[in-house]
Amino acid sequence: MADFVTVLTEDHRRVEQLFNQFDETGDTGVARQIFLELSVHSMVEEELLYGLYSAKVDNAGAAEARAEHQEAKDLIVALEGMEPGSDEFVSTMGQLKASVMHHVEEEENEIFPKILDKIPDTASILGDDIVARKAVVEDQMRADRSVGMAPSTTSQKPTASPEPGW
Repeated sequence: MADFVTVLTEDHRRVEQLFNQFDETGDTGVARQIFLELSVHSMVEEELLYGLYSAKVDNAGAAEARAEHQEAKDLIVALEGMEPGSDEFVSTMGQLKASVMHHVEEEENEIFPKILDKIPDTASILGDDIVARKAVVEDQMRADRSVGMAPSTTSQKPTASPEPGW
């Protein structure tokens, strides 16, 4: 059984490594991998973690986390429209990195401990759900990418059918 803190923290370390690799190389393939990793991670957190966090722990904290995710999504959309390797692209990648690292710090030092304190029995159950959902979301995003859709386009798609009558 995986616990959600371990799964999501491993994601954080992987993205930190990718950002460092981009800083060293400027490789746009690495940037695209960052976009994919962040898109999968944010979609799964929003689907499985933030609703629970909002309802059971800290509604305002969940709203702030969602706003930080939206900031990263907006930066990714902007980056996808830029000339890779341009000064603007590199500068905006720096903004994305700063935004993500701030968010990671808040998750690891505030959000995760609060969830574990208030609802400790959900750690392993939620971890298994996150692992399973990440696999599905990543497969879908890779398939979308293979036909030319950007990860940000996929991450903006609804994850469930609208309410009946829509």
